[in-house]
Amino acid sequence: MKLLRSFVLIACALLALPAWAQRVMIFPLVQEQGPPSANWIGTGLAVALDESLTRGGIPNISYEGLRRYYEQGGLVDDPAFNIPSQIGLARQLGAGVLVSGTYRVEGESLDVHLRALAVSGDLKVLGSWQDREDLQSLLALTRKMGEKLFLALGRAWAPPPDVSPVAFESYIRGRIAADPTLQEVYFRKATEIQPDYYDAACCLAITLRATGRLTEGTKLLEDLQSKTYSKAYLGLSSLAEARMEEGRLAEARQLLLASLKAEESPAAHIDLARLYAKQGKSKEALTELVMAEKFGTDQDEIEALRRQLPPPAPQPGQAPPAKE
Repeated sequence: MKLLRSFVLIACALLALPAWAQRVMIFPLVQEQGPPSANWIGTGLAVALDESLTRGGIPNISYEGLRRYYEQGGLVDDPAFNIPSQIGLARQLGAGVLVSGTYRVEGESLDVHLRALAVSGDLKVLGSWQDREDLQSLLALTRKMGEKLFLALGRAWAPPPDVSPVAFESYIRGRIAADPTLQEVYFRKATEIQPDYYDAACCLAITLRATGRLTEGTKLLEDLQSKTYSKAYLGLSSLAEARMEEGRLAEARQLLLASLKAEESPAAHIDLARLYAKQGKSKEALTELVMAEKFGTDQDEIEALRRQLPPPAPQPGQAPPAKE
């Protein structure tokens, strides 16, 4: 019932959205051939292409959002979806474009086949292409495939950052690791190799805070506050959470608004709702929860917060809500 309600809300919201407000979902690529040690590559490529979409200002469903949806539905970490199921999931999460593909590892070579489908109405193939690259060249492959994807989407190419290929791979592996200890190892390695790799530093800060090292994590986020990088919206919303914990609500609100200006995310809307709840502003909090609901990935958290809110005060001349 929750998922059905979420789907109806998303569908209604999409009717009022322009075409490019509908998001792109890059589904983890399926391995057709290769050793188990290469299992991470399909998810890694999806996350790497997500990074380019974010950098290019194209709304997308992040891998973390997809993983939260799996957890919300009680699914395994990486459930197997055939193409019709991927299309259905993309539509349910409000995506207008699905990017899906397969890959094969043979020796030191990596072959990837990718396809972009318009799914918001009748199915339409926007592009289909195949590339081969050395197994150690994730960054080069991301550049080649990303440029073709942007061309299929009719958007100007936003290349990956000018970083070391080793730092880039370490960062991507940190993004898809489930174990916080591994996340920290990968993100630290990326920032040690490339000190100005702010996306990796942001993810390291969030990992540190999540594992209880609040002072170190918050200091990193403060250092990043004035930097420009694709994950800046995430760094700003994470710093806002720290400020809320400190009771600095006015500063937290400004950080959350700056995060939403950089890129809309359900987390920022939920945190803003939580902030308004602390201030006794139920109406504003409910509005933010409705905005967060359009993303379709955090329904359990939204419902839990909604249940904690008292009904908004009636406006002058308006009858109070009837008791159930």
